[in-house]
Amino acid sequence: MTNTSSETFDYIFIGMGASNCLLLLAMDEKDVLRDKKIGIIEPSNKEVNDRNFCFWSSEKELLSLKLDDLVSSKWQQIKVSDREVQSIAPLYYYHIRGIDVYTKVKEKLKVRNVIYFREEFKGEPIVASESFIIPLSDSKITANKVFDSRPPAYESAKKNQSHLLQSFFGWEIKTDDYEFDTSNVGMMDFDIPQSNYCQFMYVLPFSTSTALVEVTRFGKESITKEASKKLLEDYVAQFSSSYQILEEEKGVIPMSNLKISTLDYGKNWVYTGARANMIKSSTGYAFHNMAIDANRQAASMISQQTFERKKSPKRFNFYDRLLLKILEETPHHGKKIFQYLFKYQSISEVFLFLREESTVRKELSIFSKLPILLFLRAAIKDITFRISMSSPSSLAFVFTIFSLVLSICNLSLIMWGFLVFGFLSIGLSHGALDHLTEKTIKGPKQLARYILKFLVKGALFGLLWFLQPDAAFIAFIAFSAWHFGQTDFKEWNFKQGVPSFLWGLIVLMTILFLHLTETIAVLQQIDGLQIHQVFKELSSDQILVSELSIVFLSLLFIAYHRSKNMLLTFSYLLISTALPLIASFGIYFIAQHSFHGWKHLKNDLKKSNYSLWLQSLPFSSGGALLFILLFFVDYKNYIGEFFILLSCISLPHVLSMNHFYARISSKNKKENNKI
Repeated sequence: MTNTSSETFDYIFIGMGASNCLLLLAMDEKDVLRDKKIGIIEPSNKEVNDRNFCFWSSEKELLSLKLDDLVSSKWQQIKVSDREVQSIAPLYYYHIRGIDVYTKVKEKLKVRNVIYFREEFKGEPIVASESFIIPLSDSKITANKVFDSRPPAYESAKKNQSHLLQSFFGWEIKTDDYEFDTSNVGMMDFDIPQSNYCQFMYVLPFSTSTALVEVTRFGKESITKEASKKLLEDYVAQFSSSYQILEEEKGVIPMSNLKISTLDYGKNWVYTGARANMIKSSTGYAFHNMAIDANRQAASMISQQTFERKKSPKRFNFYDRLLLKILEETPHHGKKIFQYLFKYQSISEVFLFLREESTVRKELSIFSKLPILLFLRAAIKDITFRISMSSPSSLAFVFTIFSLVLSICNLSLIMWGFLVFGFLSIGLSHGALDHLTEKTIKGPKQLARYILKFLVKGALFGLLWFLQPDAAFIAFIAFSAWHFGQTDFKEWNFKQGVPSFLWGLIVLMTILFLHLTETIAVLQQIDGLQIHQVFKELSSDQILVSELSIVFLSLLFIAYHRSKNMLLTFSYLLISTALPLIASFGIYFIAQHSFHGWKHLKNDLKKSNYSLWLQSLPFSSGGALLFILLFFVDYKNYIGEFFILLSCISLPHVLSMNHFYARISSKNKKENNKI
């Protein structure tokens, strides 16, 4: 019956697709629906066979899922493409007609208190204290619990994500002269034109004269009815028989690893089906997952426990991303991949892999037989993107551990190679973009004036080193601490000022004082510097107390700010005390500070990484040349001279970035005031 009045329901089911139908059957089987008032919002009366469901399973599992009476056909032998027929025992490949599922559900619901609403719900509910008000076209209904199976909406794709479509069109045909082999099902026959897609045929023989012949495409665009009919006509022509089309089937299943956009209405608003991410992104298979999910939900209702879905192991999400990215960028390789997949593995093993029930060892064996370069290229892109999305402090932590392992294995040269490359690229480059932040530079004259000012500032600080080395050293530590703290606090959205300066001091003191012997050795190479004498006169007990004080006060500072990024940074700085001083400083300076600064410049200037790097090249090359020349001029005291030159280059950069951050803060305040 239908109804338009406002009523309250125990359960509302939005949609009568496979997921909600299976859930209704599971709830009925476990007697969860007894004495419950049920509402079903579905525009279709579900009286035609609009869908066929296929999946592989064992007989035991089929019985446990209570699906045995729905099976219309089953096969224990499969032929994939041009391979020989294989047995998949103890598994069967099952076929269930959609109309049989709908009919069984409607029969079960005849004895329940059910009201149908023949419309499509596209809105959002009004959340009451312990219920939901669902506005329909001519009424509002209230539900205590809702099962929502509407098609999903996806968020925007990230670079390592893909959104493809598995579109299919099929005929159930009855032949006059041709006899089908009912002992096996034909699966993924690629002997059809690919047309720059990945497309194949299925043949499911229901009897010697009837079969479902279906073309499937993996691609960005759905296959059209016209293209499908041409492929089907050409394929069926090989049977050399006249035939009658009994039924047509068509559909589109998303093959997507994009995040599904859903609102959290609480535990009593349950998403099901595709909206609950029940579709395996790389295959489009969902029916088996939905059946298991339905039984688990019904069981949780009986036990009155909170239902929580199990997540797929992360490695399978990684495999899916690789395959989808290959199919998205080079769809013509799909045929080769799937043919290789079934050529070197038994179908049973492939099925276990596709159901995410295989072992890592078996998965390595499977991938070793696939076109390795395709997956390696996709894997490198995926890993590179994921690394780029990680916080610099996380990357610095990982690189510190990596460097420590290299050091233990006497492979420190690799670490130094990374650090030199990092310094000559992003380390110098992020400081060679200051001219872009100066809005007054409009042409060559202004640029020349800016460069002259930059050199004068650096030269004046160099003069301070010559006249008062200790004052220059203290000033260098002070403005470096200010700059490091300012950049990190900007990234972490903390208020800048004294706290950011203290954080910069924590970073520098942790690096320098916990490498005290090396720090003194560096300072001794600077002519006229006396401050290192203070540190040399400290006793071992005084040094230990100072180190413990730095650690204790730093942890108090971090605890006060409750910052995971601070704790992660301080952790890898402590670990890096097992590495040389220059390595410890280089990891922080390159992997964290420079990345933060680069990101801020990129966001404000609205330029690509490549564009920024290109515009920094003249200045970063000049800086690199200075450091190289210095090495050949005075390589014996290179570290000390390097320290001074770095400070002279840093001062103008710090002043420029301070002005840059002040301008950004001022702009943000104006925008907030407008709002």
